[in-house]
Amino acid sequence: MPNFDIDSYCRDGYHQLPDMLCNEDQRRAVEFFDALEATGEVASDYEAEYDEADGVRRLRKLRRLLWNDPKLWGPILNRTSCPGLARQVIGDGAAVVFHAAFLKPAYVGSEVTLHQDQALWTCTYPRAFSIWFALTPVSPVNGGLFGCPGSHADGYIPHRDRPHYRWHACLDIADDRLRDPVQFELSPGDAVMWDRFFAHGSAANTSPIDRRGMVVVFADASDPEFRAKDRFLLTDLAALGTV
Repeated sequence: MPNFDIDSYCRDGYHQLPDMLCNEDQRRAVEFFDALEATGEVASDYEAEYDEADGVRRLRKLRRLLWNDPKLWGPILNRTSCPGLARQVIGDGAAVVFHAAFLKPAYVGSEVTLHQDQALWTCTYPRAFSIWFALTPVSPVNGGLFGCPGSHADGYIPHRDRPHYRWHACLDIADDRLRDPVQFELSPGDAVMWDRFFAHGSAANTSPIDRRGMVVVFADASDPEFRAKDRFLLTDLAALGTV
């Protein structure tokens, strides 16, 4: 278990987690996404999204990783500290409700405007938090990842559509009176976790370096208000083992 300061997490809405993913698992994940992209046709169960520019079409996002290949991803997640963090923050009723790849490809990777995850989800996920794993170096050079400390404190903030932005409704630092964002500079294997109401985003990737990440979301499946399209209880995750 990494050194986790729950008071800092509750105050700021996020917490950085170095060395969460071992080198071998980071390599496995990157090779998996490389191989999937090389097929040219990704199965519909992955709900893939693409970035396109100047005749180049690259994978942008893949969803439902754990549900599509539990024998690969279950042991990888179990070899991290994710299950222990979920028990510490949520309790034994925690469940994985989302597991996706964010692949922001070189040259064409599009901006992800500032937003709260809960505002974009179709279900309300009680006490949910995300863990975002870096699979490549992550910095402002290749699109980066940033978030506004304390932006979770008052819960949901109304989002607005932005002209010419195709992906989702957005927040604005000035209009929504948010604190200046922190840039997360991550090495492969590092991670950052954040509350479901933590406002975050990333810039476009105009560099020659892919910026790849993987996200797992835990929520409280024991809460009476819990509803989810997908769920993977901690007990089910543990049954997949570590090898």
